[in-house]
Amino acid sequence: MPQGAAHLATEAEYFHRIEAELIEQMRHRAAEEEELRHMAEASHIADFQILETLEKLGYTHHTVILLHLVPLVEMAWVDGSVSSTERDHILAVAREHHIAKNTPAYQQLIAWLEQRPSPEFFKESWRVIQAEFESLPANERNASKAVLAHSCKEFAYSSCERSSWASRICTAKRNLLKEILWRLARR
Repeated sequence: MPQGAAHLATEAEYFHRIEAELIEQMRHRAAEEEELRHMAEASHIADFQILETLEKLGYTHHTVILLHLVPLVEMAWVDGSVSSTERDHILAVAREHHIAKNTPAYQQLIAWLEQRPSPEFFKESWRVIQAEFESLPANERNASKAVLAHSCKEFAYSSCERSSWASRICTAKRNLLKEILWRLARR
C-alpha cells in the first residue's frame, strides 16, 4: 500500500473512532436525560440540580420512592447495626408504600439495610427531602412532614420498646429522633 493511502486509511480509522465515541457519548447523555425525566415524574421534583443530586446518590426513577424511608434507615443504623426487628419494621413500612418484593426499590432498600449508606448519603438525601417539602403547598408540606415525623417516632419507640430509653442504643435513637423532628419543624 502506498504511503499516502496508508496515511489516509489511518486518518479515516481515527475519525471513524472519534465519531463512534461522540455518538456513544450522545447516547449516554440522552439516556441520562431520559432517566432524569423519569425521576422527575416519579418524585414530582422539577429542580434539575436536585434530580442530579439524586442521581449522584444512586437513586433512579425506580428507587426514588424510597426517599422518605431514608430517615428510618438512618435511625436503624444509628447504633451501628440493623436489628431484625428494625429490618422487619422498615420492610412493613415499605409494603405500606406499595414497594413490592423483587422490584429495584425493594432490592435497594435491602442493600441499605445490609450495608450502611455513607453519612454523605444521609445528609444529601435529607437535603433533597427538605427541598421536596419546600416545593409543596403549605398544607401538603405540613401534612407530609407530620406523616414522616409520626413514622420516625413510631419506629424509634418500637425499636426501643424492649429496652429502656436510657440504654446506649435508645439514647442514640432518641438523639437522632430529636434531630429529625428539628429538621422537620424548620421551615
